[in-house]
Amino acid sequence: MVKDKRRGDKFYSRCERKRDLFCNGRAVTRLSSGQHVLVTFVEHNHSPSASRVSVLKAVEALKTQARDTANAPCQIIQACTTSAAAEIAPCLPSANALRCMIRRVRKSHQYVEPRTLAEVHVPEELQRTLDGDLFLAKDPVVGEDRILLFTTRTNVDKLAHAPVCIMDGTFKTAPTVFYQIYIIHAPVGSRIFPLVYALMSGKSQALYKRLFEDLVDIAEEYELRLNPQVIMTDLELAAVNAAKSEFQGVVNKVCFPLINGMFALIRD
Repeated sequence: MVKDKRRGDKFYSRCERKRDLFCNGRAVTRLSSGQHVLVTFVEHNHSPSASRVSVLKAVEALKTQARDTANAPCQIIQACTTSAAAEIAPCLPSANALRCMIRRVRKSHQYVEPRTLAEVHVPEELQRTLDGDLFLAKDPVVGEDRILLFTTRTNVDKLAHAPVCIMDGTFKTAPTVFYQIYIIHAPVGSRIFPLVYALMSGKSQALYKRLFEDLVDIAEEYELRLNPQVIMTDLELAAVNAAKSEFQGVVNKVCFPLINGMFALIRD
């Protein structure tokens, strides 16, 4: 039975199989002294399902995985069906129905995209990595602009030991209220990795300067020193001037075609 409606002190419940089995099973109770007293009861037109509880538990486990993990729907469905007892496997909803459940659960838990910078709030669970390390390192407001700076201690350590930093912004994937996602890459061994991500609401020199200042402050908090020998950027003068101002003596190499080709290679 599932709750149907309430009228005054009477509570109406109906069979949960009403739609698929056209069952008219029904119960009416009256609340008296904090207890539900049965008033009327209509029998079901079907026998009880011994596997129903197990099926509901399996479906609930699927919904929990959909809500708490980023696993692909096929992975979640496979985990659900393989962990279910053999006798209830035929009673589970179809794969398409399970996929629809996963989509509904995830859609209901999606964060509403903010319309202004003031509405931007990063939930606690997204401020840290899966390992529990701090990820949202800084959240400064610069005039009417804002920066969300994401990095980890491990990434800052790699950046501190890198002789070259490669910086560039991407615009198409930035959230609506932000202008760009500015990414700082550096070589680690024989490969190049993104180590710092900054959501920036503008591209002024003051904003870039604050970004680099905060990054240096973060490194100092970890007792590290950022001292790149070479910084590679595109032709954006605001970023170039801010980098030269913060990292004294650094060699700034600006090569628009080279940077485009390098980032295309990294993305591929």
